[in-house]
Amino acid sequence: MLSMLHGLKDIQMVISNHRKIGGAAEASSITLASGETYHHPVFTNVDVSKGQYVSLCFIDDQGNNVMAHVDQIAVMKGLEHKLICQLNNTYVKNMLMDETLLYLRKLCEVNDGFVTNSFKKEALKLVQDISVTELQKRKVQLPFPIENNLVMMNKKLFA
Repeated sequence: MLSMLHGLKDIQMVISNHRKIGGAAEASSITLASGETYHHPVFTNVDVSKGQYVSLCFIDDQGNNVMAHVDQIAVMKGLEHKLICQLNNTYVKNMLMDETLLYLRKLCEVNDGFVTNSFKKEALKLVQDISVTELQKRKVQLPFPIENNLVMMNKKLFA
């Protein structure tokens, strides 16, 4: 599910609709006007005031949480919407993977014994975001089978 993003508006859309579409907005690099370059930043927040973009927050591949004014952004390369399992930033990937698995476990616990369509749809969306391979690696069991919906992509299983 790699899809190219075109700017701050797209980043904001991915962040605000995270639960519906999954994944995160990641760039291959971002360079600030001061010359600092951050590799594989994953964007966490875009601040808007009176219809104008003000600041951008991201976590780099070292785990540093950075906030920059939009005027300080010199170059942003390779901006894409990616599933969690496709992120290159291992720090954020592990953090989001843990959060998603915790949410998936709680979701299964709350819906124990009742496999409704809405529950199944949301659970499959989470599984697609983290990959079936990761689900099996961490020994997470779902109350319904998912083998019928597997598609091989880049040696990873997606629901």
